[in-house]
Amino acid sequence: MYLSRIRLKQDMQATQLAQLIKDRKNYGLHHLFWGVFKTNPDKKRDFLFREEMAKEQNLGGRRLKADPVYYLLSMEQPENEHAFFDIECKEYNPKLAMGDILSFKVRVNPVVKRNNKRHDIIMNAQYNWLDTQLKQIGKDTKGTKTDKKKRLLNYAQDKQITVWQEQIKQGCFSDKLAQKLGRNELLEWALKTEVEQTVLLWWQAQAEKNGFELVHNKHTNTPVFQSSAYQWNPLPEKNRKAGYSSLDLTGKIAVNNSDLFYNFLKNGVGKSKAFGCGLIMIQRCYM
Repeated sequence: MYLSRIRLKQDMQATQLAQLIKDRKNYGLHHLFWGVFKTNPDKKRDFLFREEMAKEQNLGGRRLKADPVYYLLSMEQPENEHAFFDIECKEYNPKLAMGDILSFKVRVNPVVKRNNKRHDIIMNAQYNWLDTQLKQIGKDTKGTKTDKKKRLLNYAQDKQITVWQEQIKQGCFSDKLAQKLGRNELLEWALKTEVEQTVLLWWQAQAEKNGFELVHNKHTNTPVFQSSAYQWNPLPEKNRKAGYSSLDLTGKIAVNNSDLFYNFLKNGVGKSKAFGCGLIMIQRCYM
């Protein structure tokens, strides 16, 4: 495998890249990155990529803070010369053994299948939780997410509020209870707790089949894990409603099967890999 860091050439601007991507329609970057290889662009994709900003990478030189930086994991070595990009490439063959502790970061598109259709797990978790809370107080579950929240806030009694408090207490946002929270804030933090737990369970499912396990904080006995930067990415070129969600995960993991984990790195995780999801960045660390 090869790991490359790809940046715009010094005489190019991010606006020019945006036009290049637009010209290639739905899979702009994916199509553009085919151009760094010598092989037939019609073959099956065998690379993963991730976009970051120069300001996040502490890169020197003339780079603007908002300039994009791309990391590309590929089976084939990219060409050194390219019309648009400066490419730094090295062989990537991490030596992994059982018990190795790694920090990681990955951008994912986590989905769940329901009625043979894929659904964003975060929106799915939010709607399921809101519906469950409404059913417990005998109220209608119809409407938008905003409708459901308003209905809960209007009709939830003290018993229901206590349930929300207990859920927050048992989750990763328990410190919020040190503040004086109103009904609306308690609802929001309980909902966020449910979402974070759902995402954590999704990541644990990846761990069980891909040769690693989550590392726990020795003081709190909770997983060293965090999700952030959830967003919807529209694809208007495909159709008005098309798009995908993305979410950044970070934390620490321990390898328990090096062969499985190596394949996990090679193949990436989740859906929407053609849009920059799935590439797992790792670094050795110590507890």
